[in-house]
Amino acid sequence: MLSMLMHSSSKEVFQAAANALSTLLEQNGNIRKILLSKGIYWNVLELMKKHLQSPEVAESGCKMLNHLFEGSEPHLDVVAAVTPRIITVMKNHEKSLTVQLEALRAILHFIISGEEASDKDTEFDVTLKVIKNQCLLNGIHKLVLDALNRFIGNPGIQKCGLKVIFSIAECSGALEMLAQQGAADTVLHTLQMFPDDQEIQCLGLNLLGVLITKKNICIATMHLLAKVLVSSVRRFKDVAEVQIHGFHTTLAILELSFCFAKLLLHHSYDTFIFYQMSMCFTEQRDQQFQSLCCRCFAKITNNEDIKNMMLQKACDENNCIMAECLLLLGADVNKMTKQSSLICQVCEKESNPKLVELLLSSGSREQDIRMALTISIKKGDSQIISLLLRKLGLDVANSSICLGGFCMGKIEPLWLSPLFPNKASSLRKQTSNSALARMVLRYQMKGISEHGRTTDSDGNSEDTLDKIDDWTFIPESSVDCVFGQSDDLDSEGSENSFVVKKKSNSLSVGDLYRDPALQKCSPTLQRHSNSLGPSFDQELLKQRRKLFSSDDALRSSVLQSHLRGSESFSNLALEKEYIKSLDLSANELEDIDSISQKCCLSVHLEHLEKLELQQNVLTTVPQQLCETLKCLTYLDLHSNKFPAFPSYLLEMNCIANLDISRNDIGPSLALDPSVKCPTMKQLNLSYNQLSCIPEFFANVVEKLEQLILEGNKISGICSPLGLKELKVLNLSKNNICSFSENFLEACTKIEVFSARMNLLVAVPCLPCSITSLKLSQNKFTCIPEAILRLPHLRSLDLSSNEIHTLPGPVNWKSLNLRELLLNYNQISILDLSEKASAWSRLEKLHLSHNKLKEVKKTLNKYTNKKYGKHLKIHWVQ
Repeated sequence: MLSMLMHSSSKEVFQAAANALSTLLEQNGNIRKILLSKGIYWNVLELMKKHLQSPEVAESGCKMLNHLFEGSEPHLDVVAAVTPRIITVMKNHEKSLTVQLEALRAILHFIISGEEASDKDTEFDVTLKVIKNQCLLNGIHKLVLDALNRFIGNPGIQKCGLKVIFSIAECSGALEMLAQQGAADTVLHTLQMFPDDQEIQCLGLNLLGVLITKKNICIATMHLLAKVLVSSVRRFKDVAEVQIHGFHTTLAILELSFCFAKLLLHHSYDTFIFYQMSMCFTEQRDQQFQSLCCRCFAKITNNEDIKNMMLQKACDENNCIMAECLLLLGADVNKMTKQSSLICQVCEKESNPKLVELLLSSGSREQDIRMALTISIKKGDSQIISLLLRKLGLDVANSSICLGGFCMGKIEPLWLSPLFPNKASSLRKQTSNSALARMVLRYQMKGISEHGRTTDSDGNSEDTLDKIDDWTFIPESSVDCVFGQSDDLDSEGSENSFVVKKKSNSLSVGDLYRDPALQKCSPTLQRHSNSLGPSFDQELLKQRRKLFSSDDALRSSVLQSHLRGSESFSNLALEKEYIKSLDLSANELEDIDSISQKCCLSVHLEHLEKLELQQNVLTTVPQQLCETLKCLTYLDLHSNKFPAFPSYLLEMNCIANLDISRNDIGPSLALDPSVKCPTMKQLNLSYNQLSCIPEFFANVVEKLEQLILEGNKISGICSPLGLKELKVLNLSKNNICSFSENFLEACTKIEVFSARMNLLVAVPCLPCSITSLKLSQNKFTCIPEAILRLPHLRSLDLSSNEIHTLPGPVNWKSLNLRELLLNYNQISILDLSEKASAWSRLEKLHLSHNKLKEVKKTLNKYTNKKYGKHLKIHWVQ
């Protein structure tokens, strides 16, 4: 640095010093911080300006700047100052390859790293865009494009140049300026020159998707682009990064011109797409990759409005085959051509489960499905109701059925039974391979839609029928019904028909369920996608087998591979053999007698572990249902109308968590001492009408760990609780005046005791295991000695009482206090003079709304000590 500055007039000294510093920066990153802190880049820029005409100085200076700012996040002022200087260097040495290369490398640090930082700082992002725009006005795009064209054989310049162009392309007006300079042609030329360079191919393909716009697209550019694009993605067919960039570029150009699809097909792009589909099927590539692959092939479709109108007509006529074909071509199932949605119209018109299932699997909106459910319940169509409930509530991944909040008013076994997995039906679907047939129909139909545009809709109908019948495997009678009569439905001799069959050799079974196109309209579709799929009838299965058996050996081998893939997919559903959770909450149910009877549902209910029936209007739970629920561990009955506690609930084999709060149980709860419930861990009886703690509690639920009796009408407790395993007890919001002295004597494991909002003036002998004690809004005048003696107490809430004195730290046995909430009392004395370190772990001390006076100085002195530095104090005189 010193030599550089002392001999500023010597180009040789600058060059040698800059190269030496560059070498040091490459070998030791710590030097970078030192040099940046010294602001050496300002000296370098001044010396480069002084020797502006020297390419050696420019090269070594840019090289040093490149290493200096590598991995750093320079300030915007630095960016604003350095970039114009580098652009000036590039202008003065346009013909020097090394200067252009080092200058591009240096300027990349300011543009690329800035983009990463801009995600965190909006102001930084705006300022950086201003700097990029200034660079654009200074002609950086011309310089870079000239360098790309002049040094077309240098891969380093090509890579750096493409990155710079991509970075500035987002600037306002940049695309027009780049188009004027022929940027797209330059990038295409670069891709042609380096067909085997993976990085250049990625950069170029990504950039082309941005540069090509409606204003600059032309047939000549599209011809070359199609050739280069197909060549690139085929050469790197197993490189995911190149493929993703290629797919994105393809989609971007297809959005601009439909003609581009024809050019792609001319270069056998469809064959490449099917290869990628096959790889998705055999190698289980990620969902994004599969989606891009399918979208590129499926882009060739008809006019959207026409398709939607045809779908509406097909649904009006209950024509499932035509409706499925249109949906697979991309018709919008949620496009409303009438006042109500398609699925509501179908449910309201007449019972057609197959059509309803098709609309559901094609992405009907959840709000429309809910409306259709209301319509079907009024009509009493059990099969349709079951399909709708399955779509709305079945969560196979979590082995649960979630039907809460549907306000159904009643529930029937025939509605619920099909929602539970049926091993026999699963195997039948696996054999019929309906999912694969639907997928073949979807993608092959879209693949030939472009060819269909060129044919006369009134002519060549027989040839069209040949192809449709060939790749959809639709029975002849069904085809005749939809498309009209044909004498040549079984013909497979046409060349086009053979090509279509050949395309079907590489399709992904999972695409049907994972395609975002089918999921985007319903937030619950993805969660339930594995559980739905249209069932083809036996006639279709026989016809398909006939077609398969008459085909050639190649087609048979491909079919067998597809069947194996379908089998593996179906096995995923069989892994979740039983439903573990059923939610029927908030459905306005007055009784559930129908599902308690011995029926087809009983065998499934036996495996339930969780049942939610809260927020209904139930008055009882049938005892027969309780006997059926052999594996149930969690039962939620809160917010119903139970007038009494059903004692047989405690006879259930595995029940561990029972919530029967917010009912009308009381004033007493009779328990049979001969009944034992050793599995019960948590019992919630809050907000009922109980006036006392039930007798024989300790005998019946001896393993109980959590008991909640909040919000009842308990006034006094005269007998011990006797629950040896109890850990949490909540008696808040009652009318309790006192406890018996031995109330908690047997509860040696209790940790949390809450008795807020009562009339207590004293507490019983408390077990030493208590860590949290909540006694706010009572009548305490002092802190009971039993509380002070608790050795493990961490949190104490005695707010809103009538306490006059707060014992100092020396009086507390616990050394683990974290919270003392004593606000809204009558405390006038706070003594921290003795053994204040006993509260060293105290984090929260609430003393607001008391009568403390000379306390601020004492508290400040305490918190300034090391043992009170984390304490949060709230106090108001």
